[in-house]
Amino acid sequence: MSIMLALLVLILVFFLAFLIARKSNISGTKFMLLGLSLILVGGIIAVDGNSDLGGFEYLIVFIGLIFSVIGFGKEN
Repeated sequence: MSIMLALLVLILVFFLAFLIARKSNISGTKFMLLGLSLILVGGIIAVDGNSDLGGFEYLIVFIGLIFSVIGFGKEN
């Protein structure tokens, strides 16, 4: 059940990030940097032994990956 919820959240985030990228004036480079920042934060949380977020840290990493891919594909 939690896998289905995580998949739904990833699809929703992908759709919203794609809409934000299309409608806003934010450059692709800034969008990619936002994605890389999210990847780094999620990775640091995942490596930290004292944090137990129940897999949410990996969701943060995947959201950062989605933002980076959308930023890479954005034209300006």
